[in-house]
Amino acid sequence: MTQSNIILLAVSPLIMWRVYKRVQRLTLRQQSRLWRHWFGVTFLPVALLAMGFMLLAKPVVLASLCGGVAAGGMLAVAALRRTGFERRGGDYFYTPYAPIGLVVAMVFIARVLYRVVDMLTLGAQQAPSFGASPLSMGIMGVVAAYYLVYAGGLLRWRRAESRAMG
Repeated sequence: MTQSNIILLAVSPLIMWRVYKRVQRLTLRQQSRLWRHWFGVTFLPVALLAMGFMLLAKPVVLASLCGGVAAGGMLAVAALRRTGFERRGGDYFYTPYAPIGLVVAMVFIARVLYRVVDMLTLGAQQAPSFGASPLSMGIMGVVAAYYLVYAGGLLRWRRAESRAMG
């Protein structure tokens, strides 16, 4: 067993715990935090554009990223329609629609785990680069667009609530 495998095994419980807590949060009522939503609508478009520019020489992979972006946006709109929104006093809360959020998270996690196993079995030098895979880029597009559109929807809801309250 190599040193990198031992390190991966040592940190695996921490990684799994963080994944569990992140996925658990997708199903529970949460307080709406403006900074978090603004971060999503600011950072994710930049990340998507950067990925797009890096893939200009790979039209098939770029098309996969674009298809993932379209699918992620549609999933976010569907999830927003089923999200529970509430205001208590001066605080805003929302309960995400769990099935769609869980599917998006699980597909991403499954692809990352597949890539880790790929690198461990083939070695980091032989494994194909992350940006070379249309499947990986499609999934990245789904995840990024889902969180981008969802954060935008939450900001829109907050603005509408603020206007309604005067």
